[in-house]
Formats: sequence, structure tokens, C-alpha cells
Amino acid sequence: MRIFSSLILFLFAAFQLSASSIDAGDKIIIAEHFNAYVENGSLPNISILIKQGNKEIYRHAHGYADIEAEIKVDQKTVYRIYSMTKPVTGVAIMQLIEKGKLRLNDKVSKYIPAFKNTKVINLEFQDYVVKPKREITIRDLLTHTSGLTYSWAGEGPVHQIYRKYNIRPYYFGALDAELNKFPGNTCQFAAAAASAPLLHNPGEKWSYGINMDVLGCVVEVITGLTFAEYLQKNIFDPLDLKSIGFSVNPQDKDSFTTLYTSGAFSRDGEVVAPSGLNQAELMYSAELRPIDKFDNSPYLKNASKLFDGGSGLVSNIDDYSKFAEMLLNGGIFNGVRIISEASVDLMSRNHLSDEILSDGSAFGLNGIGFGLTLGNVMDPGVAGTYSAEGEFFWGGAASTIFWVDRKNNVTATMMTQYMPSDKYPLREELKTLLYSSLSN
Repeated sequence: MRIFSSLILFLFAAFQLSASSIDAGDKIIIAEHFNAYVENGSLPNISILIKQGNKEIYRHAHGYADIEAEIKVDQKTVYRIYSMTKPVTGVAIMQLIEKGKLRLNDKVSKYIPAFKNTKVINLEFQDYVVKPKREITIRDLLTHTSGLTYSWAGEGPVHQIYRKYNIRPYYFGALDAELNKFPGNTCQFAAAAASAPLLHNPGEKWSYGINMDVLGCVVEVITGLTFAEYLQKNIFDPLDLKSIGFSVNPQDKDSFTTLYTSGAFSRDGEVVAPSGLNQAELMYSAELRPIDKFDNSPYLKNASKLFDGGSGLVSNIDDYSKFAEMLLNGGIFNGVRIISEASVDLMSRNHLSDEILSDGSAFGLNGIGFGLTLGNVMDPGVAGTYSAEGEFFWGGAASTIFWVDRKNNVTATMMTQYMPSDKYPLREELKTLLYSSLSN
């Protein structure tokens, strides 16, 4: 028995040693796999940063920040991270909860009175609104169970109302498109969102939407700061993050990326392409085309007062990796505590009921749950993914991704600038290649 126990300890120690780095041959395999997307014209660029035990074990960058200008991506390249903004908003909310300024079960109308009168689409007739069974809470916003949605997330009457009244928090610099960001400030946007009907009663379903954008207003009401000021003072400065923000810093303007798509990509019912293109030909076009140029983007102008907590941030890969490391370390980075470990635990565990999860939620996968602004791997076997139980993650609309694996002490961040985010299985492939390498 003693020999068996010693063997187990030896094997465990051996695995830990081999899992602390990636073999040179495996690094080449990972690089060549993702480089192929760039070389065949599917993606403009790819950047990957993997850390284990707070040490960098893999970094790779290949391709162009702008293809036409032949500007190569590097460590300083700044990307639109879109929905990877959401976990940053989640951390801001957890800070306020820890300080006793806010509770998960608070009604949103306590901070934004317009939500007192929000209605819900009648689920039987779809042609008139009724009073919801209960009001939206802070927890509903954090878990996407409020009934709020995105204008591009469907073609129903609620989505049409969002489009009609421009309830859109995000920049989408599409050529010849009329997709404009809401012109007001953060709390004016929240009030506009409150005036639209909900898709369903709060707490009954998972519906991806503008929830974190509304939470930005909650932060502003509680603190008296703009949401941008709050994040800078309480998250970005303490973590020494230089590139992240709601617009590109002037010193980073030469490091900004162009956003690309291909084929007949549409947003809010509009095909995103220059005018005059034949849509039939566009359907089968594989050639990359820019839809927001690095040198002529609204992200360069710092003009909007809507600081959208769901989709608004830009960042380089190192800054976002530091944010992920902070979560890996239980809320602390370089000796600076941002949130408590209890808050990280609460954010990263599943908050959805079995009933909501029964159809695979929004992921189409059993075994995957959702915490507070974060996806959560409940059972890797059921999900069929190379993951550790308890791993948490989120991605962005331009095909970016990050995850935190506290069991194996790993953070991974991947950046590119391509829409739509579900065209290629980049995230699944990186995870498979990484964990295959670490276990060799």
C-alpha cells in the first residue's frame, strides 16, 4: 500500500512538472494551426497569451492589424473586446456589493426608477404588453435573466422596438450602414431600455442582452462618477492597465486594429458591406473586408458619453491577461486586492436554475452554466470540452476569448478582429491544443 501511495505521489508530481510548460514541439503545432487561418485569408491576425502559475508559458502573434497598410500585430496591438467588457462590469458590481452599497436582490428600480414601469410582451398574443410577474433585480441583470435583449438577437417585436428607438449601446462602424450607437449617456440609455418591453418575465429564461450596460448606470447612480471614471479609478489604475478603456488612448492610436468580416455578414438585418456590391456574390465571398478601419474608427474619437458595460472596451492582450490573472488569484494582482476571493467564487459559480439550464441555455451545451457575467463549466464530460470543472470564461463579438482555470492555475487570452464570432471554432481549438500540450 505504501509503494502504491508513493507511486501516486510520484505521478502527480511528474504531471505537475510537465504541466508547468509547453513543449517546443507543441508550441509549433499551436502556432502553425492558428497561423493557417491567417495564411488562407480567413482571419486578419491571431494573438494568444497563456499563463500558468502567474508565469507566461506561451505567447504568439501573427498577421496584420491592418492588411492594406501591412501593419503587423504585436504585444501593443489594441483590440475591440466587445462582450469581454462584461466581466469587468461584473467586478465593478461586486466591489459595490462588498462595500454594502448594493445587493444582488435589490430591484433595479431602486437605482433607475424607469424600471418600475417596465412591461413584458404577452407571451400568448405577442401584440401587447402586460405587467411582469415581478420587477428586474440586480441578479437578473448579472445573469442575463432579466428579459432584456440585443437588437440583433432576433426578429421579434421587442427586437424591432430596439431598432426603431436605437437602443444599441455598441459601436459598429459598418461601411454604408445605419447602425449608430445610442446618442445619449449611460443612464439615458438605461431609461430608454426600461421603456421597451421585456422578452419574458424576469428570472424565467436566459436571454443575452444589454444587462451590463444598464449596470453601468447603476454604478454611476451609486458612486456619482461616470462608469468610465469608476473603472479607471477602481480597476484599471490599481491593476496598472494602460491600454484598456472605452476609447483608444492617444498614445495607442498607431497600435489599433481594423475590424474585418467576410461573406454576407449582417447586423440588425443589414448586410454589412460597401454599397454597390452584389449581395448574391457577397454570399459566397471568402475575402476579408474591413468594416471599421484602424485610422477612421469611432473608438479613436472619445466622443460618446455612453460607457457601455456590455460591449464598450478596447484593450491589448497583456492588459486583459492581467485582469484574468487577478481573477485566477482570487481577486488580487501584484499585491493589490481588487475584490475578495469570496466575490470571485460567487461570480464564477453557476446561478441558473435546472429549469433554465435544461435546454442547454444559450450555449446549446449541457454541462455549461452561467454565473455573474461569466460562463461556467459545471461538467466538462457532459459538455464535451477540454476544460476543468469550475473553469469560467467569456468571449467577444470579434472572436476574442479568455478563460480562467483555477484547478490547473491557467489563464488564457486570445485576440483577433473578425466578425461573426461563431464562424470558426477558434476557442474550442485553442482549448483542445493547449490542454493536450499541458498533459503530454
